[in-house]
Amino acid sequence: MENIHQELVKSFQSFGAAFRTADVFRDFIELAAIALINQYAFDAEWEQRENRYHEIRQKYSEADFCRFSEMLGLLMLAVNKVQKQGAFDDVLGRLYMDLGLGNDSSGQYFTPYCVSKLMAALGGSGVAEKLKTEKFVSVLEPTCGSGANLIAFAEHVREAGYTSSQSMAVMGVDIDILCFQMCFIQCQLYRIPAKIVHGNSLTREFWSAWCTSDWILGGFSQAMADKIEAERERETAAAVPTETITLEEQFVLF
Repeated sequence: MENIHQELVKSFQSFGAAFRTADVFRDFIELAAIALINQYAFDAEWEQRENRYHEIRQKYSEADFCRFSEMLGLLMLAVNKVQKQGAFDDVLGRLYMDLGLGNDSSGQYFTPYCVSKLMAALGGSGVAEKLKTEKFVSVLEPTCGSGANLIAFAEHVREAGYTSSQSMAVMGVDIDILCFQMCFIQCQLYRIPAKIVHGNSLTREFWSAWCTSDWILGGFSQAMADKIEAERERETAAAVPTETITLEEQFVLF
């Protein structure tokens, strides 16, 4: 894994003085995200995403542009390798930091994966017991970043003896388009059923939402809607005052 990681770092730094590493990284993330989602999401935005892909492509020579597909291959290999070893990792978040892109000027840092694992263990202490009676557990991450907490929770579900692609549904949101795309990429590669929203959790403004293929194939949009409806009915039966629509409900409806 470390050899692949170092190879990725060198690949991003090999574009020379003509391109800033930060710009290459952002272009790679957007290209990778579009390449992944446009394989299966033939929606109204498909052509718009495809046009954006070719717009970015025009910035690079053919030789330089070929490196992006090579780097995506390395990223997929890195994710596959850690999974085979029985552990997950925030590959893109660590890559971002190791490229020196997290600094005082950008104000953006990604949580170390070991911290995310601790949070997943604490927050998901009852997962194994819950999955004995429920089809899946749901996770809401209002500031998802690169997806470290969601990935760590998926690893926690796997350690409990369940398949994350079937036994969990996650919803994440981030105001930063880069984080939105990074989180989507990693959830897609780790086969986490996820709906990732580009929006602001504080103001509840949402601009776009991308669902991973496992979210769509697993029918999790309807499953989450049914889950929320059942919870509402229980609240009504127990005469519990229902609050205004929750953030989780807004994500499902968005």
